[in-house]
Amino acid sequence: MRTLGLDELSALLERSPAMVQLRHRLSLVFLPEEVQTFDTVEELIAALDSPNPQPELPAIALSVDDRFIHRLPAVRCDHDPFTSDLNRILLPKIEQVQKMVLCQSQVPDWIVQNAAGDCVILFLVDGLGLSDWKRFGKSELFCEPCFVDGLTVTSQGMKRIVGEPTVAVRLAEKGYERSFGFSYWEREEEQLTDQIFFGVTEGVTKVRSFDEALEALDKLPLEGSFVLVVREGLDQLCHRYRDRPDVEATVQQLGNEFLALAQRVQERGISATLFLTADHGILWRHEHNLRLYEAGSSNVPPRYYEGFMSGNLLWRVNFLGNDYALLTYPFIRRQLKSTEWGVHGGLSFEESFVPLAKLTVP
Repeated sequence: MRTLGLDELSALLERSPAMVQLRHRLSLVFLPEEVQTFDTVEELIAALDSPNPQPELPAIALSVDDRFIHRLPAVRCDHDPFTSDLNRILLPKIEQVQKMVLCQSQVPDWIVQNAAGDCVILFLVDGLGLSDWKRFGKSELFCEPCFVDGLTVTSQGMKRIVGEPTVAVRLAEKGYERSFGFSYWEREEEQLTDQIFFGVTEGVTKVRSFDEALEALDKLPLEGSFVLVVREGLDQLCHRYRDRPDVEATVQQLGNEFLALAQRVQERGISATLFLTADHGILWRHEHNLRLYEAGSSNVPPRYYEGFMSGNLLWRVNFLGNDYALLTYPFIRRQLKSTEWGVHGGLSFEESFVPLAKLTVP
């Protein structure tokens, strides 16, 4: 089977429908024309053989079936849609993007549906983008790309992930009636912390290090339990940080801690499902040529507006009845301070895509 680039695939589809293996279906939004997609080759063949008018759009089957190799070309496309190149089309193709990837508002359902075993653990990171995870994370941990379908800030991202009713409450209904919380989050927003851990039956333990969390975990009866761990990630490094942050070391440490959680549970002979995800990613100042959208005051959010705003470079969203407008890549509302190594809140591949990992033990 031939391997094609995206331009070659586009040229092929202009001539003929095709059976195509994609790394991810999001690659379709990069094609110059909209494409009619079929999950199976049988569905595509049925449409082509139908007496009804033929599809006007190029047609593609997102699988390969050797039974139809005599009728349709079969190719593999090696395009990776999850790169900074996505910033070119993210805003104009935003509706298609949301249909093709798992969105953050769907994560609570996804966690509850995939929860299995004696114990469920959610490792929730404050600031970890798919971009940084792909570069520095654990290659052995498969991650589902997850789109942050809203403002890329901590308060909203965390709430979307735990959901309403919260994952803790929903898992209790599924049999995980006892739940424990751990936080080494240096945040002062008590109300947000209370919302994230709402429904956790055994309270929240404040820890200063991961080893401290592991030691506490060893003493807990984990069978029939849900454990929520909230961990500082890259967010703490992009605000008010004097020296250039070591992003690589931080991401690697997060991956090591997640694997260590799984190992510790396995050593106890307990079956478990572990999840890792984050509220948002970071757009790093030193890696991108950020451009001023306006000369705002020094205290405004650099990547979004509160309230209803209109403009060709803005994505308008609503969260809990409040309107926001996110700036698209690479624009900022104001000059960044010398201690601001990164920004978030806007719409970009770096901020708006986070990893979602699932690990089962044993």
